[in-house]
Amino acid sequence: MTDPKIRTSSKNGSRIYHWEEEKLPSVTSVLGMLPKEYLRYWAAKEVALAAIEKGTVTQSDYNWLRNSPDRVRDRAGEVGDLVHDTLDRIVTGQDPSIEDKAIPFVDGFNQFTNKFQPEFIKTEETVIGYIGDYGYAGSFDAYINIDGENWLIDFKTTRSGIHPEVALQLAAYANADKIIHPDGSHEDMVPVDRLGVLWLRPDNWKFVEMNFTPDLMTSFEGLLYTWHYKNSGVEKRAMGEVLASGTASSAPF
Repeated sequence: MTDPKIRTSSKNGSRIYHWEEEKLPSVTSVLGMLPKEYLRYWAAKEVALAAIEKGTVTQSDYNWLRNSPDRVRDRAGEVGDLVHDTLDRIVTGQDPSIEDKAIPFVDGFNQFTNKFQPEFIKTEETVIGYIGDYGYAGSFDAYINIDGENWLIDFKTTRSGIHPEVALQLAAYANADKIIHPDGSHEDMVPVDRLGVLWLRPDNWKFVEMNFTPDLMTSFEGLLYTWHYKNSGVEKRAMGEVLASGTASSAPF
C-alpha cells in the first residue's frame, strides 16, 4: 500500500484522508462499494486449505478456521508493503538494501525497467479530487514517462492477478484535482496519457495497460455517491416510522 502524505484515519472499515477541514474517503474505500464475488470463493478456498493443513479439525478450531482468510490477506499485505517500499527506495535513489523476500519481485521490476526504460517523475504521491459535492483522496505509486507519453501506474503483487476495478482506481487518481505534499502545499494534478499496472510475482511479471475511457469516471462517481449513502447517515435515515403493524390471526404452519 502506498503511504499517504497527509493524515489518515479509519472509520467503519474505510480509510479517511484529512485535508484542511475536509474528511475524504480513500479511492480504495470507494471501490469497496463494488461487489467482489471472487472474494467469497477465495475465502472459502483458504478455509478449506487451512482445514486440510490442520488435518483433524474439532469444534475448538472454529475461530482458527474462520480467521484463515484474514491471516493469508495480512501476510500478503506485509509482502506487498515491503515490495512497494523497496521499489520506492530504488527509484528515488535511497538505501538500495533489499530484503530476501523482495529479491524476486525486484528482479521482475528490473526486467520491466530494462525493457521500457521509464523515466520516474513522481512516486507515492497523494491526490485529492472532487465530483460534484463530494471529494475523494488516494495515493498513486508512480508517474512515469515512456517514449514521450505520461503513464500513471500501480504496482500490484496480489496472487490473484489484476482485476478490472484497478482501471477505476487509476482513473480516479488521474482525474484528481491536486497533488498534496507533506508540508501541506499542493500543485495541480499532472497530465496523464495512459494507465498501467505492473504486476509482480516471485516467478513472473506483467505490465498491463488499463483502458483510459470517460465512462470509468462515470462509474466511479456512482460508487462515490454510494459510499456517501452508506457512510454519511443517508442509509440510516432512509426508513421512516412504522405507521401500522399487527399479527396474523392464523399462521399457515
